[in-house]
Amino acid sequence: MKLLLVDDEVTMIQIMEKAIDWKKKGIQKVFVAYNADEARDILASSAIDIMICDIEMPGESGLELIQWMQDAYPEIICIILTGFPDFNYARSAISLGVYQYLLKPVSFEELEKVISSAIERVEENMAVSMKTPNEKDSEMSDPIRQVRSYLEEHYNEIITRRNIESLVHLNGDYINREFKKCTGYTLMEYIQRYRIIMAKKLLRETNLSMAEISAQTGYDSPAYFAKIFKKLTSQTPSEYRVRHERD
Repeated sequence: MKLLLVDDEVTMIQIMEKAIDWKKKGIQKVFVAYNADEARDILASSAIDIMICDIEMPGESGLELIQWMQDAYPEIICIILTGFPDFNYARSAISLGVYQYLLKPVSFEELEKVISSAIERVEENMAVSMKTPNEKDSEMSDPIRQVRSYLEEHYNEIITRRNIESLVHLNGDYINREFKKCTGYTLMEYIQRYRIIMAKKLLRETNLSMAEISAQTGYDSPAYFAKIFKKLTSQTPSEYRVRHERD
């Protein structure tokens, strides 16, 4: 998961970069922009999931940037962090669909809670659909759509190449190639990511043991489950659960 910080206050950016353990929160990379132009370049070249943005900046304001972003990249979750408690700003932010409106100075505890909540929203959105931004569902062929539905319905079971081939009566290599064209993932990558999304939900919302969560998400071995979880999230299942309980 990737996050973009947009603020013309260099000190504020530096504090946020260092004060929060972003990797523990599930953020693999943090990008920084000091004005709207720099932010646009980053948004255009990197798959950003969450943006934290100031409002008052030289040149184009944060609200103007967000309005442009909502048209170009509506899937990005936006959080405003500003020192201006202006009602009109807040009203504009709400109309633009901003996720949270925070006032400086904000406690890092509050900011971390909001970020955790935004991460969960991103993960939930990824679990309605793991398609690439350039695909809307009508361009996906019926067999590939059928395969994707099957994977999401049976993610906690053993899924074999023969299962998939029997489902749509097509060669497995062909299915894998077409599936990756449409979703950006191979069949195995899709299954793994979907399983981890479901595991995160169980870690957040239940008290099930790691072995139980492992079994419920299709992993016979808790150790292997933990390995895949760490590979895709940069944290162990236990670390993820503790972070959520703390938040």
